[in-house]
Amino acid sequence: MMPKTPSKFGTPYDFFALIIAGALIVPFFLDPGTTGTNLSGLHTRLHLPPCLFLVITGLPCPFCGLTTSFALLTHGALGRAFLANPSGPPLYGIMLCLLVIYVTLRLRGRENLLLSLINRISGKMLIIMLVVMWIARLAVIPGN
Repeated sequence: MMPKTPSKFGTPYDFFALIIAGALIVPFFLDPGTTGTNLSGLHTRLHLPPCLFLVITGLPCPFCGLTTSFALLTHGALGRAFLANPSGPPLYGIMLCLLVIYVTLRLRGRENLLLSLINRISGKMLIIMLVVMWIARLAVIPGN
C-alpha cells in the first residue's frame, strides 16, 4: 500500500502549526532576566499591549506571564518559569509534542488522525488546565 501524499500546504491547521512554532521559537531570542523579580510583561518588548484584564482588575489573567514563562523555560530556569505562570511549562511541552506529531503525520499524509484527536479533547483540556492554574495562582496572590 502506497503512503498517502501530504495535502497542499496552506490549510488552517498549517497556519496554526506555524503560530505554535513561532510561540516555541521566539522565546529563545528574548532575555527573560533570569535573576530579576519581574516575572511578567516580557511580551511588551514584542510591542504587544499590556494585559487589559490586569490593567482593569489588578489581577493577572490566565495568560499573564506566559511569554516570560516560555522565555525562562527556554533559558533553563524551570522553577522561575513556573513562578511566572504555572501553566507555562506544561503548555510549552504540550505545544512542542503536538507540533512534532503534526509535522510527522503531515509529512506522511495522515494529519487527519491528529486533527480528529485535537478537535475532540485538546481544547477542553487546555481550558481546564488554564482555569485550574489561574484559580490556584489567584489563591496565592498576597492581599486576596
